[in-house]
Amino acid sequence: MKGVKVLALVGVVVVVCLIAGAYAAGRETPRLSAAEAQVFAQQALIDSGARGVELRGEPRAEDFAPPPEEGQPRRDPVSVWIVPLTVSDQPIELYVTQTGGRAAYLDDALPDGGFVLNEEQFDRLERFRLDLAGDRVRDERRGPSLVAGLLIALVAAALLASVLTGKARAARTDET
Repeated sequence: MKGVKVLALVGVVVVVCLIAGAYAAGRETPRLSAAEAQVFAQQALIDSGARGVELRGEPRAEDFAPPPEEGQPRRDPVSVWIVPLTVSDQPIELYVTQTGGRAAYLDDALPDGGFVLNEEQFDRLERFRLDLAGDRVRDERRGPSLVAGLLIALVAAALLASVLTGKARAARTDET
């Protein structure tokens, strides 16, 4: 009878773990909110070495087709947040991908020629990654993941206890 109880417990835990695991894994790609895009943009520019970074308006969502590299075909459009900022009192717009946590484009051309960011700052901006949407989703799904892990540990302990008590019982039976 004890074996049936252990099997029932294993079955319930496996089903719950599968449900929790499927939820924790998720299928959709998390999307950056407008507020997260602003945080990303400010942090990316600060980390690139830009000074005097300030927001100057609300982000707007658009589909953006990055300009093709020389000799390359035109790329598919991506969903971006266009975040208006100022760097040292110069207006710029940073295009932040809505998924994946990276900058897609920087409009920092000055009216009289040149750019707000220098080449080194631009290179650092290009390498910057911060997946705030992914972090948010991982935080939301941490609970179900922990539940699944704890249930697996509980089943392992129950199985171990069942095996040990079964061996002890078998040893006592053999002695008599």
